[in-house]
Amino acid sequence: MKTVLIRLIVSRIYLLVFLSFFFCKPESVTVDFYPNPLPKLTGDSEALSLWKGKVIVLDFWATWCEPCAKAVPTINEWKKSVSEDDFIFRGINTDTSEPIEKIKEHMIKLKMEYPTLLDKDWKMTDFYHVEGIPCVLVFDRSGKIVYRQYGLEHEDLTGLVIRSHVWAKSDLP
Repeated sequence: MKTVLIRLIVSRIYLLVFLSFFFCKPESVTVDFYPNPLPKLTGDSEALSLWKGKVIVLDFWATWCEPCAKAVPTINEWKKSVSEDDFIFRGINTDTSEPIEKIKEHMIKLKMEYPTLLDKDWKMTDFYHVEGIPCVLVFDRSGKIVYRQYGLEHEDLTGLVIRSHVWAKSDLP
């Protein structure tokens, strides 16, 4: 009777080990950075991978978007509440046909305190499956997306600041 029970237990263990090869995949760290650099308003370009090791906040916006304009003061306050050693903030402008001068004027009017990259052809926007704007994406220090939010109001600031402390303390894998 004992040998039958032992064989049953051993066979179950073998079955679990065998099935684990199909259902348990080893964790691999994948980076969610868009692979290509985007143009800056100054004419040169910038790649997100340049900032790996920092928490990156992307604000997808457009000049015609009223909710985007309302989000900027909250993002400005958020940016002031965290260390520049730990965080990078970038706007991602999604206007397809606006001239750069109009985008710059709009940034000044909004008092946007963080640089903007241009995504006129929506390649980065599509890459991240941004379904509406404003959209905020946050990447941890290893380059993984850890947060996504559509729309941003001043009431969201406290939660973002609290989360920022967690993101800032996260280490590279």
